Amino acid sequence: MSEGQKTDDAGLTTGSGKGFLSSVFRRLSAEDAAPSNIVSDSSSTLLRALTGSLSDVGEFYFPGDLIGGICPRIVGSEEDIVWNAAAEACDSERVHVVWQSAGNRIWYLATRSADLASQANSWCPLAALLPTEKDLEDLPICYTYFGEETAVLMVVAAEELHVFRGTAAVVRAKAERTTRELGEKAKIVNIDLFRIGQMTPVPWYSASLFEDRARRVLAAVSVLVSLAIVGFSFLVWLMASMAMISARHDLDAAVANTRAKSMQLVNIAENLRASPIRAQIEKFLDVNDGLLSLNGFLNVYEIEKNKTRWRATVPPSATADRITALGGKNIETTDQGVIIGNDAEIEYEASKVRK
Repeated sequence: MSEGQKTDDAGLTTGSGKGFLSSVFRRLSAEDAAPSNIVSDSSSTLLRALTGSLSDVGEFYFPGDLIGGICPRIVGSEEDIVWNAAAEACDSERVHVVWQSAGNRIWYLATRSADLASQANSWCPLAALLPTEKDLEDLPICYTYFGEETAVLMVVAAEELHVFRGTAAVVRAKAERTTRELGEKAKIVNIDLFRIGQMTPVPWYSASLFEDRARRVLAAVSVLVSLAIVGFSFLVWLMASMAMISARHDLDAAVANTRAKSMQLVNIAENLRASPIRAQIEKFLDVNDGLLSLNGFLNVYEIEKNKTRWRATVPPSATADRITALGGKNIETTDQGVIIGNDAEIEYEASKVRK
């Protein structure tokens, strides 16, 4: 028999939690335990595991080794103290507990997690009967339950909480004797199936369940974050690829446009090079350069109807060969020098004489 349990003179097994505790367990609200907030059976197992209630409740069940206790309340440290007391009373760190605080006291029930292995998601009706602030005036109370296989007695007083199990006759006798010991104010309240059906189920609390849920949620969040990062990376890669393709297309268009402009400039240069104006300028420069080499002076240079005529004065020392190289001929000799001109100039002077 584990520490925290004892056998009284009636042969009943009794359990009590010892230790300096502060209340962590409050009675769960009807909304938290209502079927509407429980993940439906049609949901996937993964969805229920990740988002379902940590304490989905099913049928009621009285654990075989149920322990009850009371301890002082220290606000802010209730959970740790209750858990330590329950672990000490059950002689195991893997325990399920439920508690209620009222005033400066905490009343709690605890059982080993192994005792609930075959009754997953069950709840104990005695948990719904733990006293609240409004119940303090009615204490002490003896709650009894007589089932087909077992009978249970829970004694709740201002300074104690005990749970007894045994046969129906032994539990009934124990309840009557306890009420006599507690005084005239004590009363016996029998819990039948109808009253259990009217109770709000109070699920067990297990730190290991919360740790497992936290690990599952953390794993799910990690997977979702990883998928989000992968998706974001893919979008970045896709946008970068589209930008590169667009930039390459723009570059090809710019190269083609530059090449076309360059060819256009080359064609313009070629056209200018072969234009009549350029040829006429070259002819003028040739005549002018030739006259400069003879120390001559250009008097007339005229272009009319694509026909060029020029007239110049050169020194008498200018030889006929150099004059002929300019495309000119002697016209007359004057005091200033020899007048020369090309064939168009000679024809122009002759036409003036005829007129």
